[in-house]
Amino acid sequence: MSYQFYTLPQNTSGAADIPIFNTPTPLASLTVTAGSGNDIATVRANIGWQAQPVTNLTQVLFKIWRGAPVTGQLVCSVQDSSESAFDKVATTDFSEVVSGLTSDQPVTFVLTAETVGTSALAEVIGPLTFTAYGTNLNEASYYELPNNTFGGVNIPVAQTPVPLAFINVDVVPGQNVILRPTACWIATSNIFPKVDVLFKLWRGAPITGTLIASADDSGDVERGAVTTFSHVDTGFTSAQTVTYVLTVEAPNPGLTANIVGALIITGSVQTLSAFFTLPQNTSGSVSIPITATGTPMAAITAETSPGLKLSLRAAVGWQLLSGLATPILFKIWRGAPNTGTLIYSTLDSGESSFDYRKVTALAHIDSGFTASGPVTYTLTAELTKLGAAANVVGPLTFTAVPET
Repeated sequence: MSYQFYTLPQNTSGAADIPIFNTPTPLASLTVTAGSGNDIATVRANIGWQAQPVTNLTQVLFKIWRGAPVTGQLVCSVQDSSESAFDKVATTDFSEVVSGLTSDQPVTFVLTAETVGTSALAEVIGPLTFTAYGTNLNEASYYELPNNTFGGVNIPVAQTPVPLAFINVDVVPGQNVILRPTACWIATSNIFPKVDVLFKLWRGAPITGTLIASADDSGDVERGAVTTFSHVDTGFTSAQTVTYVLTVEAPNPGLTANIVGALIITGSVQTLSAFFTLPQNTSGSVSIPITATGTPMAAITAETSPGLKLSLRAAVGWQLLSGLATPILFKIWRGAPNTGTLIYSTLDSGESSFDYRKVTALAHIDSGFTASGPVTYTLTAELTKLGAAANVVGPLTFTAVPET
């Protein structure tokens, strides 16, 4: 199966205006044909959207269907939320691993969005990235819920770390492991000023193993969020099987949440890829000010060739220090910031007095290369309001993975 993708022609925030109503609105579709040995497909979506000023609380259900919407098989769904009067913009990123593919049989995946309730309105404003690729079940490392949809589980989250998922990954010297967890959650306690949910990735057992990445996300009256982050584990000097465990906790006393689905973690092994992670890729490990002119966060250089597709993904944990209802604009440039080519951008927002800890995931496919050679990509973040202040606090991961 070749790598299939859809992006907006201009995959930036504000490039689209696709209304979302309370019935499934098709956003993108992909048809793939499994090749010999391809018995599973990983499908990923990344959507920039905003609430419309009709109701304050706007909840949107994003769904991935195998076959036609509604009449086909619902394979994954998440619910994300925003406030039309305050932090109204959001970026939602999630994925699904679909098994049971048959060689030489085409299968169509459709991404839809719908609001919850008849009065809420929202719109996709860009970016919009939808990808699908196949692999062999014996080569894949992943865990997902048996029913990987919103409401598929109710896993209580409190101050004590709760193990959510684990995977085993076989590595050899020189390989890197790219880990990508996604979890949808809702607050179940008092939500003022906010409820924090802290996700941690461990190499080995929780607590006694090595903490390699963490991400702190928060919500207030929205009560729910989709948290997606990533990490690249490196430095292997011997062939081994590595266990990774994802845990979750609500660090503040008396404030609780539930994991409600979707929930997934994938681990892919790469020998050749370009990436950047913080030396300590955890929440609170850095404090990088975001400026109004754009702060370079990370730069990576990848080798390209004719026909190659580069899957660019990033995850940024950040904190709003001042500025009620302030969006942060994230951009990916081919080349240097401002003088290079802007190929992707997205907005995500928070409130300095309330849900001020956020995690934003980015995804874009760069293609159309006509020659071989190195290409540099730069990730930036910038303030969009005067008087606002924000810092990147970790994690910070930026990857470029070649696909064919």
